[in-house]
Amino acid sequence: MNINNINQIDKIDFISSFENIFEESKFITEIVETKRPFKNKNHMISNFLMIFDDLEQEIKINIIKKHPDLADKVKINKGLSRLSDDEQSRSGLKDCTEDEFLMFQKLNYNFKEKFNIPFILAVRNKNKNEIIEDFKNRLNNSDVEKEIEISINQVREIAKLRLEEIINE
Repeated sequence: MNINNINQIDKIDFISSFENIFEESKFITEIVETKRPFKNKNHMISNFLMIFDDLEQEIKINIIKKHPDLADKVKINKGLSRLSDDEQSRSGLKDCTEDEFLMFQKLNYNFKEKFNIPFILAVRNKNKNEIIEDFKNRLNNSDVEKEIEISINQVREIAKLRLEEIINE
């Protein structure tokens, strides 16, 4: 989709096309829609990120909590958002062995117990082993506020990567 098409589509189509840029946070897309027309791809991406950046910390944390667990076999089989499904597929998380699924289940559980948020990582362009390594390293972190900040930055990165892929110029 190029920026000219994006600027011309109606509000409903815009929202449905971009509603999960920030996982299950359509309200951000509704705000960004009012900022049209966009000069270019970077202008549109900047608008999404600025709206997110201006949110209160608690709202950002709620957005973090809407992200699915990585390699959650039940979610993978029952349905992720189209964007999350694509990202987990590309990184090989949908093709885990039974032991790997169990390991991810344990890592996800431990991470939530420790930080009260799911593990968030922009998995695009990463493989299963890189993801596991990052997961284990971040579990060693003992600073909850630092982990929340890392997760917020990862949510931003996920949104940016999603937009970069969807928008052609």
